[in-house]
Order: sequence, then structure tokens, then C-alpha cells
Amino acid sequence: MSSPRSQLATAALDTLHGARGLPPTEAAVKLHEFLESISTSLPEGDRLADASAALKTLVGKLETEGSATDDDWEHAIETMLSFANEAS
Repeated sequence: MSSPRSQLATAALDTLHGARGLPPTEAAVKLHEFLESISTSLPEGDRLADASAALKTLVGKLETEGSATDDDWEHAIETMLSFANEAS
């Protein structure tokens, strides 16, 4: 059985990968909704804080600039992978 942290990491990675294939506006909405859904249940931890910050930065760029670079996406995915590895 996987831990809540592991489940959260898996859901985040699934959401990130799914959103990356969407137009920027739709991706921002999907990621923003995901962040809102987990904001009250986030467990403590540096890696999760880093991953959450990377997601917020990505959403911010998508919302304000209408796009995000491959580096922005990769940073968000890599920080979430780091959190997932720690959670497993």
C-alpha cells in the first residue's frame, strides 16, 4: 500500500504530464485546480515545498505569459520526481 505522500506525488506527476499536452490556458487551469485541491492537505517537507513552489511558478508563467518554457516544465516535473522518490 502506498503512503499519502506517494499518492500525492503520483497524482501530481500525472497532472503535470497531462497538462503539458494542453494549450497553455487549459494547462494553467488544470494545474491551478490541482494546487488548490492539495493546498490544505500538504504534508510538511522540504522536497514537497520545492515541488509546490515549482508548480506555482509554472502556473504563474502560464497565466501571466501565456506560455512556459521546456525548462519551466522540466523543473516542475523534476522537483516532483524528487519528492516522489523521497516519498517511496
